[in-house]
Amino acid sequence: MFLAFAALSACSSAATPTPTPDPNVVRLVASQDATLYEDPDGALASSAGATGFVGITNRALARRMLVKFDLSSLPADREIVSATLQMRMSKSASGAFDVSLHRVTTDWAESTSAASGMGGKGIDSANGDPTWIHAAYPDAWWHAVGGDFVAEPSAVTSVDNFVRYSWSDPGMVSDIAAWISGDSVNNGWLVIGDEAHHKTAKRFDAREHENPDRRPALMIEFAP
Repeated sequence: MFLAFAALSACSSAATPTPTPDPNVVRLVASQDATLYEDPDGALASSAGATGFVGITNRALARRMLVKFDLSSLPADREIVSATLQMRMSKSASGAFDVSLHRVTTDWAESTSAASGMGGKGIDSANGDPTWIHAAYPDAWWHAVGGDFVAEPSAVTSVDNFVRYSWSDPGMVSDIAAWISGDSVNNGWLVIGDEAHHKTAKRFDAREHENPDRRPALMIEFAP
């Protein structure tokens, strides 16, 4: 009986081989992210917080999220088949709304500010923070309030319940290919929620989240 059981176990193991990673797919975790809090003086920020926000709050103030990935290790001579950004939404003021990615056209960087509590109100801006009017607080400015970005979205997805969401579109492939080749500077994407209605704010987990599985991740698939 023991031999029979051992043989059955061996057959079962052989029937379910352990999957191996796809060598043509690269997974990257965000290297920078931050929230832009609508404020005429750029006094609010959160670069090192565990969450980021998009949409309009119940006080009719906008929130936008910057996210960037370090692509310096990726080959410039391989064709990109697809690109998928995944982010987990962890708090919502209302139902389903479209959330879009827009290519950022001005350089920015993270600093040390980290909003406390739920994170939605931000915290005093620190030197180097991106804010609603600054690419880097206090003396490097966006050309337009709310950040500099391409109006045409690179990808759009509808965001509703508290789950992980994916953005995947040929526009993202074009952005990444241009960044890797050097045809365009990699300043990442600006994530914009529904700003046409009140109470559309949504919170996403950021790269500083304590759970690595909940941090923004970018999957890039190359042709074999």
